[in-house]
Amino acid sequence: MKAGSIARVLVFSYIIVLFSVGFLGRPAFAQKDAAKALEEINADLRIKSKTMPPYAYIDAAEEAMLDFLKRYPKSREAAEAHYALGRIYSSTGAHEQAIRHFRDYLASPGDKGGADAIAQAKYVMGTSYVALERFDEAARTFQEITKAGSSVDSRITQGAAGELERLAALRKLKVGAPAVDIAGTSHEGKKISLKGYRGKVVLIDFWAAWCNPCRQEMPNVIRTYNELNKKGFEIIGVSLDNDKAKFESFLRENKMPWPQLFDGKGWQSGFGRSYAVNSIPATFLIDKKGIIRFKNLRGEKLKTAVQQLLAEK
Repeated sequence: MKAGSIARVLVFSYIIVLFSVGFLGRPAFAQKDAAKALEEINADLRIKSKTMPPYAYIDAAEEAMLDFLKRYPKSREAAEAHYALGRIYSSTGAHEQAIRHFRDYLASPGDKGGADAIAQAKYVMGTSYVALERFDEAARTFQEITKAGSSVDSRITQGAAGELERLAALRKLKVGAPAVDIAGTSHEGKKISLKGYRGKVVLIDFWAAWCNPCRQEMPNVIRTYNELNKKGFEIIGVSLDNDKAKFESFLRENKMPWPQLFDGKGWQSGFGRSYAVNSIPATFLIDKKGIIRFKNLRGEKLKTAVQQLLAEK
């Protein structure tokens, strides 16, 4: 992910830091039993963060925080649990749940970790609104951050301002809208254009060889392509790599037969900008008529959606 950009912060690292140092470094909670329980949870999670795979760790953190809220729903420490769950759910794509917990965090009494913590919560909540295509709510949330001015870390306000700029493009890329054409010369020197795939179900897949989540999901993408390509499923890959040698090496190692667009510009790629991409993997599933029908599907959900669109006339 691009260094220095709040829009591409790896949420998992925030979760580990959160449990490693306490709620933004502030143990200022009053209720003794709740405070002790949360301290024990954080100590246990610090150990698990070093010994468990990332997804297993996130599951453990979710279970621990939900259990804490059942036991101490009205405690001042509940704010920390809601904050942590908001982060967890936003990172796993459960955006409705993320928004609910961030709202509960913001409504919690007492110290919530300071202006930066509140702004960070609003920022991630705003990205969840974006993921759900609730653009008006996203705009209001990002505007609240930018209005905070110098009281908030400038990286957060700048990130919010950047998201506000993206919203105009994102409104044109919502589910149900005609897909923006994407065209260029593939890595094999062939001219390709989305318009040339009319009548096919097409996945536009933004990825990079250095992106671990992309690498983890790619076997599923390859499997879906191999199973459904002969039935009318196509993929246009768009690499946001800077290093051409690593990009080509990944293609060879993983036997990805579909065309790839690569301009070597990374996050500054014109292809990525045309689809307002600011994190990867980012995918757009387009039906036979050229309409965006699904975004960012993973695992079996991708295969199911492709089969649904292939069955349409």
